[in-house]
Amino acid sequence: MASGNSAMVLEQGGGWTRGLRNMLRGELGSWFGTRTWLTQILIWASAVNLIYLMTALSAKGTGIDATMIFSIFMGLAGPIGVTIIMQNAVIGEKRSGTAAWILSKPVSRQSFILSKFLANTLGIAVTMVLAQGVIAYLITGLVVGTWVPPLDFLAALGALFVNILFYLTFTLMLGVLSEHPAPVIGIPMAFLFAQQFLGPKLAELSPALANVLPWTLAIPVNGSTGGKSVAMALMLGEPTPLTAVYVALGASALFVAIAILVFRRQEL
Repeated sequence: MASGNSAMVLEQGGGWTRGLRNMLRGELGSWFGTRTWLTQILIWASAVNLIYLMTALSAKGTGIDATMIFSIFMGLAGPIGVTIIMQNAVIGEKRSGTAAWILSKPVSRQSFILSKFLANTLGIAVTMVLAQGVIAYLITGLVVGTWVPPLDFLAALGALFVNILFYLTFTLMLGVLSEHPAPVIGIPMAFLFAQQFLGPKLAELSPALANVLPWTLAIPVNGSTGGKSVAMALMLGEPTPLTAVYVALGASALFVAIAILVFRRQEL
């Protein structure tokens, strides 16, 4: 049996990327080196696609109408799920002392945050978005009997992924900023559900304002019976404002940047 030290990989890099390769290998290993990936696929298939399957079996409209249920549940379950997954990504390791121990090795603080961001983004993209999208696509074609154009469906999945990415990075940043777990999970949840009330108010002032909310990526501003979300418009091949996509991506980049800047100066 190889010793623990013999399994280590000597880190040659320097600067802000020091230790990123080793950290990323470890984080990805926790996703794909165990059964975590399979467990997550099964969990989200039960939370999203089981409901979608039940809807599809009783659907009286077109496949697109039924697929709206998939988009809505991904718009709700996705952010909730990723917030739960990410709530201890940083704050848990800070509170346990693991972060301080890791950073005593040749690992930069930027690498610590980036490895959390990159590995969890890939893990969630595969298990929560891509895998669930494949299942939903098969349900739409085989059960409902409508095959959505593949590129349109992929574009819709992209919008759903951007929505989830917003909450992933939001929770990651809060894990750096906060010393207590309650705000890390509570603030993203509060923001998620506040949008269903905030969206119509902004729409009354200007439709363009409502389009900035991540909520509109998966769920219509006026509820499931009025308007279309960005994901549904893309699935239909209809032109749609991509304001929410750009805002969510910009906010995600800002959240990661803030997390890195604050973590670099934080005492552990």
